[in-house]
Amino acid sequence: MANTSTTVAAGGAFLLEPAGTRQMFTPENFDEIQLSIAEQAGRFMEKEVIPQERYLESKEGKEAGAMVDVLRKCCELGFALVEVPEKFGGLGADKRTALLLCEKLGSNGDFSVTYGAHSGIGLAPILLFGTPAQKKKYAEKIGSGEMVSCYALSEPGSGSDALAARTTAVLNEAGTHYIFNGTKQWITNAAWADVGIVFAKVDGDKFTAFIVDRETEGFTTGTEEHKMGLRGSSTRQLIFNDAAIPVENVLGQVGKGHHVAFNTLNLGRFKLGGSTVGGAKRALAESLAYASDRKQFRTRIVDFGTIREMVADSVVQIYLCEALNYRIAGMIDERLEGQDHSDPQVLMKAVEEYVIEASISKVYSSETLDRVLDRCLQWHGGYGFVEDYAIEKFVRDARVNRIFEGTNEINRLLVPGTLMKRVMTGRLDAEQGIGELEKRLATGDMPQMPADEGLARAEFALQRLKWLALTVFQAATSHYGISLNEQQEVLVGLSNLIIDCYAVDSAIGRAKQQSGGTDAEAVCKIAAFEALDRGVVASWRLIESIFDGSDDLEAWANKLNQLSAHVPGNLIKLKRQVAKGTVDAGKFHLSSY
Repeated sequence: MANTSTTVAAGGAFLLEPAGTRQMFTPENFDEIQLSIAEQAGRFMEKEVIPQERYLESKEGKEAGAMVDVLRKCCELGFALVEVPEKFGGLGADKRTALLLCEKLGSNGDFSVTYGAHSGIGLAPILLFGTPAQKKKYAEKIGSGEMVSCYALSEPGSGSDALAARTTAVLNEAGTHYIFNGTKQWITNAAWADVGIVFAKVDGDKFTAFIVDRETEGFTTGTEEHKMGLRGSSTRQLIFNDAAIPVENVLGQVGKGHHVAFNTLNLGRFKLGGSTVGGAKRALAESLAYASDRKQFRTRIVDFGTIREMVADSVVQIYLCEALNYRIAGMIDERLEGQDHSDPQVLMKAVEEYVIEASISKVYSSETLDRVLDRCLQWHGGYGFVEDYAIEKFVRDARVNRIFEGTNEINRLLVPGTLMKRVMTGRLDAEQGIGELEKRLATGDMPQMPADEGLARAEFALQRLKWLALTVFQAATSHYGISLNEQQEVLVGLSNLIIDCYAVDSAIGRAKQQSGGTDAEAVCKIAAFEALDRGVVASWRLIESIFDGSDDLEAWANKLNQLSAHVPGNLIKLKRQVAKGTVDAGKFHLSSY
């Protein structure tokens, strides 16, 4: 690509640059080793998990510890050691490989969250913040499955507001142990975890992370929660009643637990995005098989136009999910190139750079999965509402994705809030991009509608969408200043614009790097045109709300008049094209891994 940059993008820079400005990692770039790992993981799910998924969530399966047996088989294959450094018995693989593995293991929700709590958020804090002694004691054992791990942040009175935790840790007189009292809520793997990452407040105000062993006296678990979904996973309370935790089990520094918590969540968010892609692909394939076999009015369900439109909409969103998630993993890996990967500060800095993108991934991916599943259930009709078909389980299991790893509402607020901080502090250089936009608005020099060739119109629509988002961003920050953080409705509306920008930008950037692929181009057009349509309406409503009753409304309305555009395109034709390719293949057909 002649016009791409090889420099590593700054977090949030996608909003300021034309699509395809930078080379990005896409699923088409997987190497043979990564594809081999993906194939092994796929076979593992098909052999060990999917055939017994109803048993795994049954009372009998839970009592027999069937999920733990499956998790340990997974660990025996080395899947939990993927990101563990080689010196601790791991593979030391990159984030692209780790994300690919999350996707392949995401075809069953119960196992996916069990695996993620164990090898992801249950292990990453030790790798990032642990002392050499802590890593030696725990990392390899967790990675091999000898120990099962969990992560305990939430409490009955503090979910999204994690720093409001009430669990206390008081140093005893001898200075050898911290005495824990309190309760942790919604803890995945609680029933069978041998060790956990637990957060408490030292001296009532110093939020701190600890490694807690199961055999600790004074530590018990509550009864199993009766959940709507993910019934094959374990979810319980962790209860501490004068539990003595050795001082050497402090993870990181006393009073610095927020660094452990938030850096772990940043990693977990885009990994969750990867797992939802795996779930969406499986649901789509199984539902296509059903809709291709069942007939109504002597016609296959999958041949009705309304159903094919749903197929196309699902493919569009899955393609965008793939693109935006692997783009994040690729950017993190680029940041780490040539640096000491074993240095936790290096990794944390690379991950923290893309907190905006990670929050976008969490929101877009979890909501994509729900939308895909809702369509798939609809194709099943009444059969989708009973346990005879897997779609009923898919829907139950997926709903919590919008709640954990930070609710989607919290993540939506983080997107424009973080962007504003970075622009105001100069960390994100927005001067050139915003300056170019202001110059165009002042002179009326707006690009003309291009001919409908390749991705030209999709890029045109995306650029207008980015300019609309930047304009609303400028309007909101200029009007509210730092008090913008108090205007949650505005932040959410602005966040939706930015999320669409990143998703469509990732898809177009991916398609531009592919050789050929008319269906990929069709997907980009559909995504860009529909996002612009949403963006125009949303921008007007936001500007009208921000400046209601203000003399400034007219000036901002004039800017929107110049930026608002309708890009002509036959979306019905494009969706029929995408749907045909998918139905013919019987699955999501725009990636081959």
